[in-house]
Amino acid sequence: MAEGLKAMEGVKFIYANRGCGLVTAESPEIGEAARVDGVGDTENTAVAVVVNEQGLVVEVLLGEEAVKRRGEFSPNDRGLLEGDLLLPGFVDIHTHGLGGTDDAVNYWTNPGFTQQHLPTLGTTSFLASIVFPDDQFKTVKNVMAELVPRIGELSHGAVLEGVHAEGPCVHDLGAMPYGGAPLTVKQLEEWIESLPPRTLRMMTISPHLEADLDYAKLKCLLRHGILPALGHDRVASESDILGALRCSPDRRLHITHLFNVTNFHHRLPSLVNFGLSERFPSMPEYAGLLAPTVELIGDLAHVHPLTIKTTLSARHSENIAFVSDAIALPEPGRRTAYAGRHLLVGESGRTVKLAGSDTLAGSCASLLETFRNLVNIIGVSEADASAMLSANPARIVGLDHIGWLKVGCRADAIVLSNTYKLQYTVIGGRLVFTA
Repeated sequence: MAEGLKAMEGVKFIYANRGCGLVTAESPEIGEAARVDGVGDTENTAVAVVVNEQGLVVEVLLGEEAVKRRGEFSPNDRGLLEGDLLLPGFVDIHTHGLGGTDDAVNYWTNPGFTQQHLPTLGTTSFLASIVFPDDQFKTVKNVMAELVPRIGELSHGAVLEGVHAEGPCVHDLGAMPYGGAPLTVKQLEEWIESLPPRTLRMMTISPHLEADLDYAKLKCLLRHGILPALGHDRVASESDILGALRCSPDRRLHITHLFNVTNFHHRLPSLVNFGLSERFPSMPEYAGLLAPTVELIGDLAHVHPLTIKTTLSARHSENIAFVSDAIALPEPGRRTAYAGRHLLVGESGRTVKLAGSDTLAGSCASLLETFRNLVNIIGVSEADASAMLSANPARIVGLDHIGWLKVGCRADAIVLSNTYKLQYTVIGGRLVFTA
């Protein structure tokens, strides 16, 4: 069991001096400036969440109401948690796991290792990102056999909400292992139909490859309610991307780790150009199209802080999610096999590279570290940072039961100190981590 992780204890009441990501019956979503009843903010306003035995939020209280209800509990009540800052638990929609086997491509054959560690880092829900090595479905079949029974289960630690397939229908692998020829449309359809509903939540797919096939695979994903994430494509043209967006007039597509294994050019728009656009120009070819949501890796190494700042200036924060793209624990110098190659954790403990090269293969940074980076270095409000790590990623992949602390949602929450040290992690109304 990861250090600090504990046997689950029921929580009745969570109280904090301030909070973000809460919704009351009387107020709108507490977003930018942490609005309370439409005015003011929670910077100096107490907040509280009441949790029932089923692990759901049944009340959200603010100000005097929160303080009054807190007074009904004795200091030693085991159902009471209190601290400085209350947030919804972080939701990571792009993580390859933190370990558990000798080879990173097999991490998800031992998902419990990662599920036990994530709550100690503030992450309460995640999508398992899978890749497709040389043997394609042999490895994937083994991985899925372990993942599928755990989807939605609350007893393992952080909750596995589904799968993100990063490939195999991509043009540029980046650091991912070679997986042979992309799936045919028939193979993709058969694989999806072999899985239980809502198992595959998102798939990264390259618009450049899709354009020559009339976007048949992308349309297949949409038919099955799976979010196409455009990415791993440095050569996609404006026409390629416009064609992909036209396939989904009612739902925003997504872009996988913007700036990484993608391209930008000031005269030849590609994925980064589209990812930086909140609104499209008034040109016939752009009419009626929705700008895609984007995800960024927040370790400050995959994307420079200035570039993150630029993106936050260009896009509305509600269309941005931050992800870990994790592939190892932050242990400098640690080596791990990766489909016949080796990964090496850098001296900073933030990133992982292919050994013997400068090619980034993933991150070691947690979403808690990303929260600190966003607030302390990028200058984002606590409320916006929380939303980009919880509500936004949950909404992007269609997880409407998490991401906010509001009545009816699963009680997934974290409590931080004023210096953003993790104090408690609650999943489904159960205390699973205490510092």
